[in-house]
Amino acid sequence: MLNAERAAWIQRALTAIRSATIDDASPFAASEALTRRALGMAKDDDAARLSFWQSRVPGSRVGDDRYRWELSHHRCKGGSHVPPKEEWTHLRPDVERDPEKSEVRISLPLAIADGCEYLASLAEDGEPGAAALLSEAEPLFRRDLAAYVQGTHPWTDTFALRCVAVRPRALDRLRPLALAIAASYAPLAEGGAVLGLRYPIHERPLVSASAQLATGLHALGLELPLLAELLSTVRAGQHDNGGFGEPMPDGVAEKFGREDSLTTLVATEVLSTLDPSFDPTSALSWFATKQHKDGFIRGFGPELLWLTGQVVLLANAAKRPFAERFRFPLVASANLDRKTALPFYAFFDDLTHLFGALPGLASARVPVAFLDLAGFGAFNNAFGQDLGDDVLAAFAAELAKVPFARAIRDGGDEFIVVGAPGRGSLAADLDRLRKAWPDRFRERFGEGVPTVAPRVLCTIAAGRELRDARERLGRGMGPVKNAAKKPPPEGVLQELGAGAKTGAPAPSTRGRGPSKKNEP
Repeated sequence: MLNAERAAWIQRALTAIRSATIDDASPFAASEALTRRALGMAKDDDAARLSFWQSRVPGSRVGDDRYRWELSHHRCKGGSHVPPKEEWTHLRPDVERDPEKSEVRISLPLAIADGCEYLASLAEDGEPGAAALLSEAEPLFRRDLAAYVQGTHPWTDTFALRCVAVRPRALDRLRPLALAIAASYAPLAEGGAVLGLRYPIHERPLVSASAQLATGLHALGLELPLLAELLSTVRAGQHDNGGFGEPMPDGVAEKFGREDSLTTLVATEVLSTLDPSFDPTSALSWFATKQHKDGFIRGFGPELLWLTGQVVLLANAAKRPFAERFRFPLVASANLDRKTALPFYAFFDDLTHLFGALPGLASARVPVAFLDLAGFGAFNNAFGQDLGDDVLAAFAAELAKVPFARAIRDGGDEFIVVGAPGRGSLAADLDRLRKAWPDRFRERFGEGVPTVAPRVLCTIAAGRELRDARERLGRGMGPVKNAAKKPPPEGVLQELGAGAKTGAPAPSTRGRGPSKKNEP
């Protein structure tokens, strides 16, 4: 697809999304509001939507009216973009023929994940009433999500997992149930695929469910070797026209089509963020053929705005280098170091498994840096460990600003920064950081306090060699310390070539015993 053609269909889609009206009673109201936010459109009237939800009285905790919005379009219009029910199309051959039941298979997972994400984001922004609505709905989110742990419908269950996995606030709040869904399906996918349970795809590998499980495992940092196998199944599900579909019998495929919008969406999502060798262009071209004259990407029917928005976000992401598309696994707030708000070393250990298991990541060039703070022990002795903890937090906050990278607390006053695959060296960003650090330090701790200076060692390694790279950097820090016994306030930075020798072995940078202060 030529750039001009892509720009044209994306612009038609954006115009359609912008001009659509959102029914606040719709099961997709939160999803559509989040979609518009993600596309950089002017915010909807969030206050009015919250006020509308507050005006509604929820019914029984087990009834269809348990939320302050509907779960299907049985009692709401859904907005100007939602076609009449008689125009809804059959999306997948393995779901009920009843359109309302089919809709709930899509709308309920989105209502759980996106409703939680939307209310949590509004609560963070201090929007009046959002926190109370979230508190009311969260037990329902949990109860409804728990139903997907039973493993009775692979596509629906893993779609619910995917919906939660791509929403960071929802994943943080609903993580135990997301873990339970992933744990219930991972053992069933040992052959590298989630299998169908019903005709016409009984015992056939489901490309969609495999992609959705892979999305969940990645976000949760689980079963990373299995994740690599699942991605192989997903890659094999792409057809010559760019779309993705399930391996259905010929007669069924001829009736319903060999590709479908949701399978193509979830497959393209996970491959474009985890596989540097995957080119999403052909999948986006397939989506363009599904665009209706009204500008929307046609799927089932009522989810048009959300689906179209997700495809546009994919198309926008495809313009960026892989390093900007890559997603590091999310870390639950409970698993962050309380002193620095960074992940523990265990997160780095998870990354080594992820980068080693996926062929595209294993061969990718990944920048890595190892840092410590010269004079930190003397600072602790002079000013106390409480203020020392403040220094760690301040330095960690600066590291967290490095773009397309993830900072990790290795232990004590030592940190690791891992850049996204293909990002290029971290040296320039960390050099700017260390040069700005003395001013940041004085602003925080005062003019008369001696600056704790960063020592930085950088390299670039193949993804499969992350653990070895950390070991080389840790050993290489010894000569750096010897060369600069008392570094200047801005510290020092050196780059270590891939596989470079570091001189005499230095003590391991991990586990130096109880004398190390300010451990997590």
